[in-house]
Amino acid sequence: MTDKGLATSDAYDLPAAVTASWDAFIALVADVDLSARTRLDGWTVRDVVLHLGTWDGESSLRAALETRGTDAVDTPLDPDAVNAAMIVAHGDASADEILAALQASRDAVVEVLSSTVGTAAGLEPVASQLGPVPLLTLVHAGCYELALHALDVADAVRADVDPRLLASGVAALADTTGCLAAREGIEASVGIDADEASWAFASRADGGWTVDLVEGSAHGPRVSGSAEDLLEASAGRADPVRLVTLRHLKVKHLGGLLALTPIIDQVPGLPGGRGLKTAAKTLGGLFNR
Repeated sequence: MTDKGLATSDAYDLPAAVTASWDAFIALVADVDLSARTRLDGWTVRDVVLHLGTWDGESSLRAALETRGTDAVDTPLDPDAVNAAMIVAHGDASADEILAALQASRDAVVEVLSSTVGTAAGLEPVASQLGPVPLLTLVHAGCYELALHALDVADAVRADVDPRLLASGVAALADTTGCLAAREGIEASVGIDADEASWAFASRADGGWTVDLVEGSAHGPRVSGSAEDLLEASAGRADPVRLVTLRHLKVKHLGGLLALTPIIDQVPGLPGGRGLKTAAKTLGGLFNR
């Protein structure tokens, strides 16, 4: 069986990591001011939490599941349109209803994990905003989204994010990036060296990739920093060039990292893709002077 990142790793408890991330996010937002404005243009905490919920059986996960085995799997999903419609439709929901919808999403994810981990169905491609990815890779990518939105909420209400959620977000970032690199036939070995945990992925031209937890610091091409800075730079919440200039992020062996830039061109829905492309060009110029 071809390696499919952390979905096929015997050393990583994917169900535990994903479930813990959902529980940490729910605990964070359970008692916060939902009306607080976030740094996301026009979004309140209510909007952030609401769009992650399941409403009348509909959610982003359900939309992805419905593409299995169909031609639609190759068409990237448009989360912005879905999220906007969901916020409009349920904008008057109570706090209890919003939290119940969030819990429903968490329970749906747990159900998918319990029925697909270790099976061929878990590796079957589904549609996502990033194009086709294995189902369990998509579920794991949810840890990245939850970590980012936890940082959005924390910024709005001056709260702290569970470090375990941030660490799982970095693991999901490494896993998803390895998936996209492998899908594009890129052979690369790259480390994402967070203070909280270091991960390294190796993608292959045959479409397989591995992801490993690294003891100490990763070697070879890598980017290092806090989980918060790594996550925010990858999503365009923060300027990667500025973070490198301030030495909040450190880049080693830039040439190896630049091998991943085709991903930015081939994945229109990549979070922060435009900013990352600009950063790649700028950093390439800085390091080649």
